[in-house]
Amino acid sequence: MRYLILLLIVTLCTNFTALAREITVTGVATIYDENIGGARTQALKNAQREAVEQGVGAYVDATTLTQNFEVIRDEIFSASQGFIREFQVLREGRSSGGSAYEVVIRADVQDSRIVDTLTALRVLHQKMGNKRVMIVYAPTDPNALPRDIGPVSTTLSVIRDEFNRMGFRVFNEQAMEEVYRTIEQAALVDRPVDNLIALALDQQAEILVRFELVGGKRDQRGGVFYATKATVRLSVYDANTGRQIADVVTYGKELSANRPGSYDWFNMLGKAGTRAGKDAAQEAIDRVLSYYQSIGDIGNAYLLVFRNYSIEEEDMILDYLENTPGYQQLSELKNTNRYIEIELFSSEDKSRLRRQMRRDLQERNIPLVAQEATGNRIVFLNPRAPASEEVAAPEQLEVRQ
Repeated sequence: MRYLILLLIVTLCTNFTALAREITVTGVATIYDENIGGARTQALKNAQREAVEQGVGAYVDATTLTQNFEVIRDEIFSASQGFIREFQVLREGRSSGGSAYEVVIRADVQDSRIVDTLTALRVLHQKMGNKRVMIVYAPTDPNALPRDIGPVSTTLSVIRDEFNRMGFRVFNEQAMEEVYRTIEQAALVDRPVDNLIALALDQQAEILVRFELVGGKRDQRGGVFYATKATVRLSVYDANTGRQIADVVTYGKELSANRPGSYDWFNMLGKAGTRAGKDAAQEAIDRVLSYYQSIGDIGNAYLLVFRNYSIEEEDMILDYLENTPGYQQLSELKNTNRYIEIELFSSEDKSRLRRQMRRDLQERNIPLVAQEATGNRIVFLNPRAPASEEVAAPEQLEVRQ
């Protein structure tokens, strides 16, 4: 029982570590009327906000932050305490000049909450652009596991989720089955990576991720636990140039107080692979972002809402968006009575996009009035629609037939 409790503690600590990142920051606040307590409270708040700002900075570059500052400030910075799991005061006291109070803290910032919030605000899409990612299980290590076993599928699912969450468009399982059939028919399994890059281009993918999982089993050997180790490798390529962007190797370990049988070993390997896969995906994504930022190849994603337009006008708007250069990809998210919601990828910044749309559609006798522009969300109204016909945003998706 003691061993099982220790195992539970180790597992919980590992999971918490995956969700949080330690950041050491300093908060400073001016002391007014010798109110030390008030200055300390404000300094703690300032330190927590600084920690969260650094957490956001890991996912959003300076340009994106500037363009979306108001919405990030209102939704994240103003509620910074909600993004910190816990913090420890390392040092505090009056500053050297004596007019301010200074607090140094070590904060556990919840990266997962930051990423989820940025994704919901549609800010991360702007950083990722519209890149299509093909993740292929094509191992080069002779000890790598077969593609059709559970631990590989579990680890691959985690890797896909990380890329999807960060705004990339990842080939789904159905599309990948076609890719694997092509690989087998063309005997590309043991061929150089150039062949896989050519296949990625043929499938209209901008990024190729070559993935492999190696499993190992270690006996107790005098220790308390039995350990199963997973090694994940992700090799990432720019399909258009053939250039390797990243080559990431990470490790995961799962412990057991009992000697694992075959079933237990596969189960433990899946958990270890999940940890290693998530770490590998996050590191690979960071390197992909740095690469595309360095070459200036990052697009923008916008959520466009059009309210109170007729069916004919909606069709004309969609036709315009689908056939205008610079608008890279369009997805119709909602379409109800006199309300359409569209995700649009564009090479234009928000201000230029809004002006160009208003001008071009005005020429087509479709007037636009921008009612709201928060973050990358722009709401357009039909100024000709009578007030009695105005509709609010629908609560549920309704597809027009």
